[in-house]
Amino acid sequence: MSTLTATDRPDTGDMILAHNIFRHAFGSLPELIRAVPEGDTARARRLVEFQTEIATGLHHHHTGEDELMWPLLLDRVPTDHALVLRMEEQHERIGELLDRAGTRAATFELSASRSDGEAWASTVSALFTALDEHLREEEAHILPLAEANMTVAEWEQLGERGRGSVPANRQLILLGFLLLGATPDQRRRVLSEAPLAARIAWRLVGKRAFAKEYREIFGRNPA
Repeated sequence: MSTLTATDRPDTGDMILAHNIFRHAFGSLPELIRAVPEGDTARARRLVEFQTEIATGLHHHHTGEDELMWPLLLDRVPTDHALVLRMEEQHERIGELLDRAGTRAATFELSASRSDGEAWASTVSALFTALDEHLREEEAHILPLAEANMTVAEWEQLGERGRGSVPANRQLILLGFLLLGATPDQRRRVLSEAPLAARIAWRLVGKRAFAKEYREIFGRNPA
């Protein structure tokens, strides 16, 4: 067991904000898919684009954990091997459902038929159920282990890897989704830790661009 001091320990709460992006997206998609008018391939395409971007983000998020967090915890917390191995197994299951959702989305993009939409929506519902179970367990059990056994530098490496996977022209949109599920205190902290240029860009163009894109996808203003 690691003996990190309090100042060495990372604040793992930021990961919950990332998790909430995935919860919101995959939890909302089935209803959005089922609401697509028969034959409306333009609307179908927009939802496929949204899923593709979020699924890519989730893939990178899980790959970072697979490569940077699970091996470290397996080495430092041998009494919790079963928990960490279960996390890895859940990643595999979620990966399979992501692939299936991608395949069914591609079919629906071409047809926008009710039957293809239902097949896609049902798969996304199964994906959300598996993902939410995994995220809840990770937040309850893994994040405390990470906080006690990872250094600030190791945790920041995980975050930097995730941020590095986001294309530059999508970073302000990601920031919007990140802030969407944040408390006022979390919003202030996230923005205070962002580079000055990013804070300025968010105020000048990012906030409006995010709201516009959110309305395109969800049909309402962000809360």
